[in-house]
This record gives sequence, C-alpha cells and structure tokens, in this order.
Amino acid sequence: MPRQSEALASSIIHLLNVKMAKLQDVWDVIGIQEEKRLERMGSVKIHIEMLLNEMIHEEELLNDQLNEAIQNWQEKLQALCSELLLDLYKADKNSTPLQLEKELRDEVTTLLKERDFRMEQCEILLKEDQALCNDLCKTPYYIPTGKVPSLEEIEELKNHILSAAKEKERRLGTFLGLRHEITNLMANIDHVPDTTFEKDAVLEQEDLFFLSDENIKSLEVLRQQLVKRKEELVTMQESLKEQIHSLWITLQIPTEQQNMETTGPICEVNAVLQQNLEQLQQMKIKNIKEVITGIREQLHTYWDKCLYSQQQRELDFLQSENFTEELLRVHDEELLKITLYYEKYQELFDNFEKWERWWKLFLEFEKKASDPNRYANRGGTLLREEKDRTLLQKKLPKLEEELKLNILKWETEQGGPFMINGQKPMIYIATQWEQHRFKKDQEKQERSVKKDDASICRTPLKRPLCPSNTPQSKIRKLNGTSTIISSGSACNRVVKTPRKRDLSRKSNCVKGQLNSTTLENP
Repeated sequence: MPRQSEALASSIIHLLNVKMAKLQDVWDVIGIQEEKRLERMGSVKIHIEMLLNEMIHEEELLNDQLNEAIQNWQEKLQALCSELLLDLYKADKNSTPLQLEKELRDEVTTLLKERDFRMEQCEILLKEDQALCNDLCKTPYYIPTGKVPSLEEIEELKNHILSAAKEKERRLGTFLGLRHEITNLMANIDHVPDTTFEKDAVLEQEDLFFLSDENIKSLEVLRQQLVKRKEELVTMQESLKEQIHSLWITLQIPTEQQNMETTGPICEVNAVLQQNLEQLQQMKIKNIKEVITGIREQLHTYWDKCLYSQQQRELDFLQSENFTEELLRVHDEELLKITLYYEKYQELFDNFEKWERWWKLFLEFEKKASDPNRYANRGGTLLREEKDRTLLQKKLPKLEEELKLNILKWETEQGGPFMINGQKPMIYIATQWEQHRFKKDQEKQERSVKKDDASICRTPLKRPLCPSNTPQSKIRKLNGTSTIISSGSACNRVVKTPRKRDLSRKSNCVKGQLNSTTLENP
C-alpha cells in the first residue's frame, strides 16, 4: 500500500499539470505568442524551483540541527552517566534522528532530575551528619563539595548517620547517668563546681555539652575523684565516731547522753562530729585522772585479747601516779598502738580463743563419752552429743591448720616467734593433745585392770568339792600383777603384787604419736 506522502506527491504533480494547462488556456485567450509563453513558463519554473530549493534547504538545515542536537545530548548524557556512575545509555539503532533526539533529550532530563535529587538528599544528610559529629566531636563523612554522590556513597552516609545517632544516644545515656551521680556526690560532700568543665557538666543544659570521648572520660575521672573524696570523708567520719565512742567509754558518759545521730551532707556531719570530739577532748583534759584510769583498763582488756604475757604488761608509766597531760599522751599512744595491733592480727587471736573454747567443749564431750552411766540417757541427747563430738573432732584440726597459717604470717611480719605465756601456741596445742591421749590411755589401762580383777574374784559355776590333785596354791600373772590363788577357802584369797610401770617409756611413746599427729593436723 503506497504511503500517504507518495500519494500527496502525485497529487502535487497533477495539480501542477492542471495549473499549467489553465495557464495555457489563459494565454490562448489572451493571445500571447509562443516566445512570451516560453518566457512566462520560464518564470513559473524559476518560482517553483526557488520554492522547492528553499524548502529543501530548510529541511536539510533541520537535519543538521537534529544531528547537532543528537551529538550534544549524547555528550551531556555521557557526562551525566559519568557523574552518576551509571552505564552509558544505548539508543535503538533503528531510531530516526527525530526519535533518537527525543530519546536522548528525555534521558538527559531524567538524569538531571536524578542528579538534582541526589545533590539535595546529600546536602540534607551531610547537614544531619555534621550536627551529630559536632556533638560527638567526630570527623564527619566526607564527600567533596560539588561532587554528585553515588548511590553507594549515599547509603554509606546514611549508615554513618545511623551509627553516629546510636553512638550519641549511648553517650547521652552515659552522660546523664554520670551527671546524676556526680550531682548527688557533689550535694553529698557539699562540693561546689569550681572549674569550667564541672560547671558545663552539671549546670549547663544537656544539649550544650559535647559528648566527646574525652569529655565522657573526664566525667568518669571526675566521678572517681568525687567517690574517692566521699570515701575519705566517710573514713574520716568513722574515725571521728570511733574516737568519740572511745572517749565516751573513757569518760564514762551515760548511754542516754551518747548520741551521734546526724543528718545532712557528709561534710556537715563531720563538722558536727569534730565539734563533739573537741568537746569530749576538753572534758578528758579536765578529768585526766579518771581518763588515764579508764585507758589502763582498756589496755588490760586489749592485752587479754592479744594474749600478752605478764612481762609484756610491765610498763613503767602504768605505775605513775603523776597524772599529767604528758602521761595521758603516753597512755593514748600505747592504747592506739595496741588497738592497731589487735585489729591487724584479730583473726589470729580470735582463732586461738575459738580453739580454746572448742577444746574445752571437746574435753567435756570426751568426759561424757567415757561415763558408763551415759547409756541411761534417753531422748536422743546421747546421739546428739556423739554427733557433736565427732564434728568437733574434725573441725579442730582444720582450725589448728588455719591458726598455724596465722602464726606464720605474724612471725614473718614481726620477725620473731609468736609466744603465749612463754610458749609457742602450736607446742601448747600439741601438749594438750598429748596429755589428753595419755589420760585416755591411763583410763583404758585402769578399766582393763579392774576388769581382770573382777574376773579373778568371780566363782566358777562347776567346781569339785575336794580335788585330789589340786596344788595348795597357784601363782598367775595377770596384766603385770602377781596373783596368788589359794584353794583352801570357800572364796579364793587374792594377794596382788603390783608391778612397777615404766611410765617414762609410755610417755615417750605417746609423745611420738602426738608429734606425728600435730604435723598432720596442727
């Protein structure tokens, strides 16, 4: 089927022929000669040719403009793809110049919108990232000014902002917690912020404080300093209370007058306690004789706790009756010395006191265990006592081992042997065990002798009235005793000749056993 343009061209040719024929008719009517007709037809030809040439020129110019536009769009498109880091646009090879120009123009328009969108989005994100990094004192995400960001860069920028926001939230929580704790500590110890950093951290609004790592670390250091200061004040407060309590005891202050209940910041409480202490010290100076007498009683109490020997208690100033401030100072120094000594080695003294208490209880259990009338007891008391005795027998060696370590520590620090009444504690403990076991052996031997004696005096069930070949007497030895049995009486006559016991040999044997036991379970 012919195209419409071809049909239109045929119609133009037909129109031209019709019009030329019309001209010929006009010229015939007019009577224009052939020469003039040729001249006029030449003019028509020139006009038609000029019109067609002009139209052809315009269309050729349009073609050139299209080619130039296509080239420009291709260049812009290539630059945009390079800026946006996209693959080059590939146009349809079968497209006409008009179609190609339109496609390229539309693609360039789309990429320009994409570039503008990225630039605007990047600008907004960079401002948000800059604000977060300013608060955190961090380096913001870098994109060169004027550069079109890629999709990857925009995504990385979003992740950077998200990470910075989380970090800010974490640091803000840390800051608020530290700030609250620091504020409470300052109020508790009556500390007024005096440096710029302390004022910024406590007094300024939270959004005006830079949440940098250095500032958070500085806040932590400030908190630790305040905690340390509070601990020092608390220690001072405890010391003041101890001194006041000691003076109450020394001055024999009635219990109803002993009041240390104070409220408020630690500094204010310490100031009140210090004032009370000074008042008590003034009272102590006024009642110096009673105070010194009270200190001497305290010294004797501590000496008993520290297991001092009589020689260690013989101090010259204790006999002085010249009650002066100098004598009071000497007594105070000695009391402080023995107090610190007792506090340092309290575990040793407590363990030894515990051992003596347990040892007495153990001996009571042992005594009850050897009582023959104990089986008459009913109600579970015997079983309970036996259980307690067994448990105590296991706990004593453990306590002795712990006591041995305490003594070793004391001797290492003091550079000498630890003595109690002129005797080493472990030797004293070993002696107690030795005496206990020796006593048990003695009791066992006595019970054995009594048992043998009872068996000798027992009358047999069957016995001949007049044995013909029984000797007049028979000598038997039972457990170290010479026994003479006479058969001439209804009841045998027993004459015992005691054999001298070698106690020294037995004692040495027991001592050897005790020493080995002490080494295993001191």
